[in-house]
Amino acid sequence: MSDGSGTKEKKGGFFRRLFKLAFIGAIVATAVQFIKRRRGSDLDDTEWQELPPPAGG
Repeated sequence: MSDGSGTKEKKGGFFRRLFKLAFIGAIVATAVQFIKRRRGSDLDDTEWQELPPPAGG
């Protein structure tokens, strides 16, 4: 019979697996962002320029 210590280890295993998954996801997202910036497919500076003043203003 089990003395209950396996339950705590199982919870720790779940959170450890979740943390590893989040960590790997963060690494992948960082790599993708870096590659996109290197290729120049990130937002251009021209997209952030201010709008010209209205014609009738």
